[in-house]
Parts: sequence; structure tokens; C-alpha cells
Amino acid sequence: RDGTERDAVVLGGPRDDTRSGDAKSTPAPAVCDFDMSIRPLSGWGDDGSDARQQRSTAGWLASFAVFEPHWQVTLADARATGTVNWNGTRYDFVDAPFYAEKNWGGAFPSKWYWVQCNAFDGYDRLSVTAGGGTRKIPLGQTESLGMVSISCDGVFYEAVPWTGSMEWDVDCWGKWILNGRCTSGKRLFEAEVRATCNQPGVTLRAPTQNDGLAYFCRDSFLADTTLSLWALRWDDDTKDYVRVDGPPIIDCATSKQGGVEVGGGPWWDTWKATSNMKQPMRSLVALPYKVSRLRKKLGIP
Repeated sequence: RDGTERDAVVLGGPRDDTRSGDAKSTPAPAVCDFDMSIRPLSGWGDDGSDARQQRSTAGWLASFAVFEPHWQVTLADARATGTVNWNGTRYDFVDAPFYAEKNWGGAFPSKWYWVQCNAFDGYDRLSVTAGGGTRKIPLGQTESLGMVSISCDGVFYEAVPWTGSMEWDVDCWGKWILNGRCTSGKRLFEAEVRATCNQPGVTLRAPTQNDGLAYFCRDSFLADTTLSLWALRWDDDTKDYVRVDGPPIIDCATSKQGGVEVGGGPWWDTWKATSNMKQPMRSLVALPYKVSRLRKKLGIP
């Protein structure tokens, strides 16, 4: 809209926790009414780009019916001013950290994790969004992958499966350790996000393939979160990218307001894995980056 949101949402209703087999009911329906204005700071890309030049979170193929689900971060960082009325209690806020994303498609991934924070101590403009899971791709296949992306003072750092690598170590609940490396493009870097949450979190509904909206994920916005970011360079001796000597770009930025989530399943144990984007999808999604490098070599603006 015009940056002002005014709406009301009614929450509540029957709950069926199919994972535990325990049918429960939520309290009587609750009402949430909000009236706020939103001041964008960072979309999904460098500052100064117009909306048409913002990047697709899942790569350019996400513009087509290829992946399931589709995911787009619309505001990696913003500030909100206004009021929220939750069940008769009014909360007023000025320049509160705000984040927005959009998900669409038939269902969420069969299993996923997510970390987001844009309220780091001592930083006015620093936001990290990291997540991954097991999603559907054409020909009835699935793939497990993840990404870490950072907006820092208007500069966008993107570690995605088609420009580098990503590893994760995520507990059923309480611990998220995510490491991403970008080894292709104009900014070579390594990023690490660590989040821990001692709170039980809140069980939320999520879209599923067969059961519609079901209680299928758990969230909290009270995670202790640490973010570090290092520039990388190519090392001829090791034949690999290594951290640049000197201080990191971001040295253990901390927050107690990190957003964390796990969903789907089954979550029997800690999930440790490395992104594995299958061909030919990886090459296709990386195509714009290859074209950009070729244009640069040829001196084409």
C-alpha cells in the first residue's frame, strides 16, 4: 500500500496436534487490531536499487512455477510506528524493528528452519535472514538447501547455494548454527549465525499439502543471536577461499531479540547438513551471475 497498514485479524479455533496425537483446543477466539506506518530501510538487495532491481530470494526461476513453495523477503529491515491492540490491550511503539516476507504455493517445505534478526545491539542498520529446508522441485524430486543473507548499512551480502555453500546444525528446538560462504560474485565472504532460545516458543499454523493450515511449526522472537561476517580471498597455497587478514566486517554482533523457527518434520534429532542444489537448477539459477561476470570482463556496462 502506501506504507500504512490498517487491519484486524481474528485468531483461535480448534487445534489438532497430529504429531503428538493429542487433540487440544485453544482459548476463545482472540482479536488483533493493528494500525501502523512502515519506513523501509532494506529490501532484498543493495540500497539505491529501485524495486525492479531487487533480487529474488530464491533466484530468478522463482518467477515461474518451478519451486514449491515460493519465498520472497520483501523487507529485510524496516521501522514501524503505530499501535497493536491484542485482545483489548493496546501496545504503542515508535521505530520498532520490522521485517516482512511472503510465502505462496501449495505448502511449506516438508521440513525447515529459519532465523531472522534486525535488532542488534549497537547497530542501526544490520539485518540477517537465514533459512532452509527440504522443498519440492520438478519431476517429483526434492532437495535440501539453505542460505544466509545480510544487509549492513545498505550493502547486501548473499550466500546462496548457486554462488557458494551453506551448512547448518539445527536442534529440534533451542539451537541454530548456520554458516554460509559466497565464493562467486563481487563480494566474497563468509557469514555465521548462532542462535539459542531457552523459551518454549509458540506453536503456529502453517500450510500443509494435505491438511490445510495445521499446527506445524514453532516460533520465538526471544533468541540470543550472534552474527559474524568475514571477507574472503583466494589462497593459492590452499587452493581455497580463506578469511582476509585483519578484523572482520562484523565481529560478533549480538541481540536478545532474534526470531527463530523450526517446522515440519520429523525432527527426531539434530539436523546437520550441507546445501545440495541439484543440476540443472543450480546452473540455471546462477546464469545471471555468470552473464554479469562475462559483461564485466568484456567491459560492457
